Amino acid sequence: MSMPFVTSVSELYNIVGEDAKLQLIADANYAAFHKVYFTSNKLNTTNTTEYKFPTYIQFNKISLTPSTNRTYEWTTVFPPSDKFFMPNGGTSYDGKVLMAVQGYELDVPSLLVYVDPVTGMGNTMVNNFYRQVFNLINNVTVLSSNEAVGQQWVFFTDPPYGYFQGFKLYPSLPAQVYAFHPPIGTICVVANGFERPNRIQLSEDFKTRYVTDMGFISTVAGDPHLDDGQCPGTIYTYGVVTPPPGPNPKLYPPTLMNCCVFAFTDSGMPDGIKVDTEGNVYAGCFDGVNFKVLGHCHQ
Repeated sequence: MSMPFVTSVSELYNIVGEDAKLQLIADANYAAFHKVYFTSNKLNTTNTTEYKFPTYIQFNKISLTPSTNRTYEWTTVFPPSDKFFMPNGGTSYDGKVLMAVQGYELDVPSLLVYVDPVTGMGNTMVNNFYRQVFNLINNVTVLSSNEAVGQQWVFFTDPPYGYFQGFKLYPSLPAQVYAFHPPIGTICVVANGFERPNRIQLSEDFKTRYVTDMGFISTVAGDPHLDDGQCPGTIYTYGVVTPPPGPNPKLYPPTLMNCCVFAFTDSGMPDGIKVDTEGNVYAGCFDGVNFKVLGHCHQ
């Protein structure tokens, strides 16, 4: 690919360089996302001996240190628990790999699982909202502005994809964003009003929260109107208000305020989203990775 980067602003070249090239570091014979720990797309199987359900998602890891022949080690990770079914987005938490697990119907609830990268063992962090099962936890991120694990809040999105894709029951909760405080187990809704909230990220200074809404695309198998231009393919921003250290987290949880549109993609919808240390936002869209410099919300 002679020109892998196309930009309307020169600032992009300050990040990637003027002669940047793409390098393939790993590949597979199925669709996957290349991260240190990453998941495949939803796969189907008739192997009822090895797999309990007809669909599954592989959990993989890749070493970023190349071997002597300049290849990278790719490993499929054995499920760390019997509740670790259909994993999706993940992040780091207290030295562990924190994964959003989608689950399967009523057999396996959707939950957050943190996996020890050394032992491979997994433990459930949260699997319900006051006894109501989640729809399908999709992505997770951690608010840790003061670097103390005991003060961290875990934010995650809960869209209804699983029902439309045929492996979860009808949604019992709205499509929302939640905040969970692991030390005492308190949980609260911090944002709603979405069609299908997907990825969630924090800015480097922990003051801005980004949430993508993928309502633009239908997840119903065989839908003749796969793309719906009346629905959002949008990245929203929120101001993050964090409680000071000390007050009871049950009484003073973090809040998200002043929602506004940060970006609306011209190519489908924003799926994966990342924010770098300079405040630049990257979103995986239909035509590749889109880039935007952090700026003001236009009224």
